[in-house]
Amino acid sequence: MALALQTTDLVKEYPRRRSTPVQALRGVSVALETGRTLGIVGESGCGKSTLARLLVGLEAPTSGSVELLGEPLPAHPHRGLLARKIQLVFQDPYSSLDPRLTVSAALGEVLGVHGLAPRGRARQARVEELLAMVALGSRFLQRYPHELSGGQAQRVAVARALAVEPKVLVLDEPTSALDVSVRAEVMNLLVRLQDELRLSYVFISHDLAMVRHVADAIAVMYLGRVVEEGPYDAVLGASLHPYTRALAEAVPTPDPVAEARRRSKPVGEAPAGTGEAPAGCPYNPRCPLAEDICREVRPELLELAPAHRAACHVAARHAGVPSAVLGSPWTA
Repeated sequence: MALALQTTDLVKEYPRRRSTPVQALRGVSVALETGRTLGIVGESGCGKSTLARLLVGLEAPTSGSVELLGEPLPAHPHRGLLARKIQLVFQDPYSSLDPRLTVSAALGEVLGVHGLAPRGRARQARVEELLAMVALGSRFLQRYPHELSGGQAQRVAVARALAVEPKVLVLDEPTSALDVSVRAEVMNLLVRLQDELRLSYVFISHDLAMVRHVADAIAVMYLGRVVEEGPYDAVLGASLHPYTRALAEAVPTPDPVAEARRRSKPVGEAPAGTGEAPAGCPYNPRCPLAEDICREVRPELLELAPAHRAACHVAARHAGVPSAVLGSPWTA
């Protein structure tokens, strides 16, 4: 299947005065198939939002490359051309919408900037069509962002992104700022729009329960690296990396006994945000399976099962897959 989006060894560093740069991304390579959804998951500070900004061209990578619809991202000389292909939906709709513009003006502004609808009735008709796509009626046309609920504001943000008819949407935690009762509505809306418009999604979240509803494939990030990736069912149903298993076990369950057992398990603390990863496997200070090799050598992201990759020395040994760095040390 053709790829809508692909990154290769993406690195992003932020300089600091009188200190080493902060590495937000450390060689991230992911791929999104056309018409599918790639879930990017991980705890806060792992680099998810930084990756989102690089995917849509808001920031340039320190090294590595991004390919959009088969073309390198720098090949788009004008931001307008890039915006017609890929759009970003932010986490907080209120901060991404101009408080001085009504819903009608906000959507009309996008259409005007990109020359997609002339002024007058044609533009107004297109604005009403966009609102209908996100299940909002014409009564919202003259409302300002502060007059909208969280779910309504996020629907307007989605409509604004769809106004330029993009092929790819990058959704950066689009439901985390919403009430629980509204999240399902927005998720169902995104699924419907993907089917109707044949969109490709990058869905970024720390909530595996949300990703479960939309993702075909999933990439798990930790300290700026992808530590496991593959089909959703394989990654979360038969997790290979201890960090992925910890994320899955952290999802609340409606079973009181199981929930009490989960809460009683000790959890290692995340390292401070110094921008420096520990030697060896970045997860080794928190990993219950860490061995000496984990503290000395960083594991590669290897295919340990069909279409299922993980960066873990212990998992690689159990799968019988040799490391290109270490050779075949699994006879010990």
